[in-house]
Amino acid sequence: MSPVASASSARSQSMSDLHRWALESARYRSANSDAHAAVRELSRHRERATRQQDEVLGGRVALDRLLVDDEPDHRLRVQKVVDLPLLQNKLVQIAQRTRHELLSLHSGDAPSEEAFVSAQRTDRELVDRGVRLRIVYPLEFAQLPRVRDYTETMQNHGAEFQFADAVPYRIIVSDAARAVVPIVRGHRSEGAIITGEPALVSGLRHLARGIFRSGRNLRDIDLGAASGRPTELELEVIRAMSLGLADDAAARRLAVSERTFRRYVAQVFERLGATSRFQAGVRAVERGWL
Repeated sequence: MSPVASASSARSQSMSDLHRWALESARYRSANSDAHAAVRELSRHRERATRQQDEVLGGRVALDRLLVDDEPDHRLRVQKVVDLPLLQNKLVQIAQRTRHELLSLHSGDAPSEEAFVSAQRTDRELVDRGVRLRIVYPLEFAQLPRVRDYTETMQNHGAEFQFADAVPYRIIVSDAARAVVPIVRGHRSEGAIITGEPALVSGLRHLARGIFRSGRNLRDIDLGAASGRPTELELEVIRAMSLGLADDAAARRLAVSERTFRRYVAQVFERLGATSRFQAGVRAVERGWL
């Protein structure tokens, strides 16, 4: 087998292993979350996915595997770091070791002016040594002058920025070799999970790239428009669709008529540019809705 074919086979096996975990993990099944259940149901029908869609779904499963498993499989190279000064040192080391690409998804509160001043030195060092730096912010961050100023400044130095509908999780991926997923409860940081496990890192990289692709450049955003974050109704509809509920059951869940539910589905299709419920579910993952 050629090296290219061997690498492709390994990627395919990694994706299969992630989806198998989603369907077989008792802890994942017991997680009381519609989002987890929706992702699991999308995994169940992965034969409908294109390769790119399958990779994005695998990435979403990889994220859940890191966050749901309190005691990860001992074979996985996963480290939970709860000491915040130690974590900061590890993040600095990861940035220093990055040679080709750093993907960073921001969620939660927007960085402060002080945080941007601190980040600029590291980010400049990355792009100056040829690292492809790609950063994703939630769309509502574009309303903040400090975010716009930082984005424009760093874009002039070669960094790439996109603004996505929603970024419900923080992810950092370095060189497709290491990934960091911070643990946040409310607004309080409780450390982070760091992994070098190839299947998990590859999945998270595909997810981060999918969300990056789905975003918009700052110059294309209408700052006077409402936030791109999905409404609670849109989230309820996409979860019902992704769970595979029949229209009558989904309508009862939303306390509306079947006709009204189907109208909601059509509206979500239009917003996501989808032509099927499965495709809508995958695009919801790409845009941070699930």
